Amino acid sequence: MIHPGMLGKGVMLSTTDKRVELLDVLRGIAIFGMFTVNMTADIWWSDLYGDLDPGSADFVSLVLVSLFASGKFITIFAFLFGIGFYVQSERLIANGGNVTSFWLRRLVGLLVIGVVAIACTLPVRILIDYALFGLGLLLFYKLSPRNILIAAISCFVIATLYGVIIPAYWPPLETDVPSFSEVLESIHGSPEMLKRDGSFLAISALSIRHLWEELTQWRYYFAELDILGLMLLGLYIGRRGGIWDRDIQVALARKALPWLLGIGFLGCATWIAIEDFGIVDDYSIHHSVISDLMAWPIGMPTLGLGYAAAVTLLMDSEKWRRRLAAFAPMGRMALTNYLFIAFVEAFISLQWGLGLFGEVFPTAGLLIVVALLPVQLLVSRWWLNRFAFGPFEWLWRSWTYGQFPPMRK
Repeated sequence: MIHPGMLGKGVMLSTTDKRVELLDVLRGIAIFGMFTVNMTADIWWSDLYGDLDPGSADFVSLVLVSLFASGKFITIFAFLFGIGFYVQSERLIANGGNVTSFWLRRLVGLLVIGVVAIACTLPVRILIDYALFGLGLLLFYKLSPRNILIAAISCFVIATLYGVIIPAYWPPLETDVPSFSEVLESIHGSPEMLKRDGSFLAISALSIRHLWEELTQWRYYFAELDILGLMLLGLYIGRRGGIWDRDIQVALARKALPWLLGIGFLGCATWIAIEDFGIVDDYSIHHSVISDLMAWPIGMPTLGLGYAAAVTLLMDSEKWRRRLAAFAPMGRMALTNYLFIAFVEAFISLQWGLGLFGEVFPTAGLLIVVALLPVQLLVSRWWLNRFAFGPFEWLWRSWTYGQFPPMRK
């Protein structure tokens, strides 16, 4: 196993050992976008937004977030997860390390961090998804770029079948055996009431049980397979040489950009027109399926990858590189910053914090994000000027390598 202490002690730094600023910038931007969505369209009480006045500031804010942010930045994050796997695996191979054992330790560490955070009532479910579906990268990383791309497309097809089409036309059979959540609901009221009024321990128990119930359903692993698909797209870009070769980066981004932005925006606009503006009078199951398909996989992930391509091209300009570089420290501390934004959502919402469940609407949520973004940017830069890693990055790295690397620079 290669330990971090080996670098700089007689081991030559290869291209694979160097940080790529573009990836850090994209991670930082993705964190900002995910914070925006988590505080607006995907907040715990977003079901209440169906009654918003179409002329209100909250309605406009929600539509803008849905059109330009929902699903786009989580796409970038999953895509970057696949790129990160490629970078780490290439580094290990170059230094004689074992990719499988390294990646398994890394994913187990992420899984543990995710479960502990969920037990602490933080909404960090995506960490569990990444830890589980990240295992699939071990099955494909030795394949040719062409076969990796085919595998990624196959993941999207299977996820669409099991996540959209099959549930719409063949819903699961009803069962007389109540789930734990249903029992809890009969005692404490709805999960929404529990999150609004419940104690820390009650919400923790509900969160863990919800997680367990979902992970023990076989359909989950097929319906969410598009997460692996996005990771494989990142791996594909790595195998095509688009990580360290700037010319390849720019060529790929320039070729894909108009298609990604055009198709992605059209899909998202169609989805919003159906869902928020009711352009379809006869809202049958067929229209519901069309709306879902326009949102995902046609709209959100495509537009998200378009954003990544646009940032790639902007980074080719010195002026824009200096501006976007402000996001790089936040991206280098992506795990810490993601846990922070989850903490903010939980602290604002739940009784152990401010207890404002159901009272923060989209415009207020956007103001919170805008107010905290400079704090994240400044604190991340301040921290990395003094320390080599973010606090949770250091913890994750210590578990992965089996030793505690020096925290201070």
